[in-house]
Amino acid sequence: MRRTFLTRMSINRERTGMLLSYDNGHTEWCTLDETGQTKDRHWLYEHTSDSMDRTEHIQFIAPNQVLIITQGDAGKRLHLYKMQAQVKLVHTCALQLPFAVLQAAWQDEKLQLLFAIRNKGGSVRLGLYDPTRDEARWITANLNHPQLAFWSGIEQEIGLNVDGQGRVYSYRDKVVQSAEWMYTAYPYPVMDKQGDIIAVSIPSEQGFKPGWLKQGEDVVHELSPQCEAFSELVRVQIDLDTQKILCEGITCGRWHYVQYALQEKKEVFQLRDYPGTLTQAVLSRDKQGLVGKYETIATAPRPGLFRFQDQTNAMTWVQGQQEVITNDRYGGELKVEYGEASYRSEIIPYLDIHPKGAVQAVIYLHGGPHNCLFDSYSPVMKRLSEAGVRVIGLNYPGSSGFTGGYRSRNENDWGGVDADVVRFIREQVLSSYSDVALYGVSYGAYLALLAAGRDPVLWSAVVACAPFTDLGKLYTGGGAKLRSFLQKEIGELLEDESALRTRSPVAYASALSGSDILFIHGQADQLCPVEQTEQIYQEILKYKLALDEPSGRLELHIIKDLEHEIYSERFWAQKAVDFLTFTKVGQAK
Repeated sequence: MRRTFLTRMSINRERTGMLLSYDNGHTEWCTLDETGQTKDRHWLYEHTSDSMDRTEHIQFIAPNQVLIITQGDAGKRLHLYKMQAQVKLVHTCALQLPFAVLQAAWQDEKLQLLFAIRNKGGSVRLGLYDPTRDEARWITANLNHPQLAFWSGIEQEIGLNVDGQGRVYSYRDKVVQSAEWMYTAYPYPVMDKQGDIIAVSIPSEQGFKPGWLKQGEDVVHELSPQCEAFSELVRVQIDLDTQKILCEGITCGRWHYVQYALQEKKEVFQLRDYPGTLTQAVLSRDKQGLVGKYETIATAPRPGLFRFQDQTNAMTWVQGQQEVITNDRYGGELKVEYGEASYRSEIIPYLDIHPKGAVQAVIYLHGGPHNCLFDSYSPVMKRLSEAGVRVIGLNYPGSSGFTGGYRSRNENDWGGVDADVVRFIREQVLSSYSDVALYGVSYGAYLALLAAGRDPVLWSAVVACAPFTDLGKLYTGGGAKLRSFLQKEIGELLEDESALRTRSPVAYASALSGSDILFIHGQADQLCPVEQTEQIYQEILKYKLALDEPSGRLELHIIKDLEHEIYSERFWAQKAVDFLTFTKVGQAK
């Protein structure tokens, strides 16, 4: 069976099994030994009747039972596999629930699906759906921007964070529709709950620190106050057996794991500065290792294992005993250096991949804007480096993973300080290069087009993937969720049509008409409308055709059925790299 790109990964609560879902629709069920290594594997593909069916959700709902939800032309279908002497498909049925499934669990011997629905006003409500009876019931009221922290089907509790405070809803008792949904409020965001122990995230001046408290008590215990705070605390897992808490987060732009003793204010171990990123990690059964999704800029996502006794920051890939490969500090991968540049009173962080003898450079702009560029998988960065191109992966103001002030730096200022920093990096860090191009995805593509439109002479080429190009139309034509997001992010700009225009790349179509520009967009993109890319393409083309001697290459590629999703650049990586490394005489460098 051919493996393709890993899109989903799930490990059961007992740490005895791992699910790997690939973009060809097939899923692999692996059993794990005590250390976290794979023992054997089974392919799950009996449920895939059509090659166009795509997997929407995979999950263990018992140590020996797996749930898969697929979406195809015939609608959604729910599939259950069971492991006895061998893996067997035991149940398949149509799923009437029109909303995305967040999680699934057995509750009172009935399968329940947790889902969320967004109302026209933008509020969100969570409910449970019984696929056997085709019945749904609410478990929360309408909430503004809730974030799911945990769901315990056994305890019949759900943890949510709303406006920076935690809530734990209990739905053991039946309530009528007019009743108030009862919950316990906590002063800090809740992260996990096991037994009567609740993990919380405590904001501090430096970021976020983990803590815990007992249910029914108000005393919050901070874990190791002397330890460096997380820039972002992504996940906390409580292990009552060992009385330890495992924290996953970002510190100064690097993925970071720390394990603490629950009752003692001391750090048990810290995993940081390892090559690449390890995410979604859980403890192995022997509690001496982490199993998670591992990737580097040059390595596509795959299961990875880190053993605590290994002091070399080595990561082992765990796709079968016969395929075990150890990745050392750089492991033959690309060498990534972390740099900083001083801009006014700001420290601007960036990733620097600098092949020896590079004469061309590309500034790589991530999406978001509140995202962070890690040394995680990027086929564009990898192939540019292999072509001898220097790549600066810029974490412009507004990027997350550093400080709260840096993250909020471009609020009400999209296309302001962040675009200024792009030019600054070109003129200061890359001043010795005559050939510097821009590559961006989503918000990064917006920023690339804006920077190129304002100063076209600075750039040799632009590749804009899934951009938005007209802020005014993005707001007026957006749904409730997008409009609410834009009101929070650029509320002041929305009141000034002239300012919106100057912050929109479409206003610079004339200036862009002399540049080499490649547009790439997914046809099914629901976040950044493909129509905005088509509009600016037509505007630039109009100016080009009006010239007696048009200059610059202009290309538009629409990818059928592609949505706005992570890892999507693997579909266009080679096309983008070929465009960026194209010389004046029409040959790839």
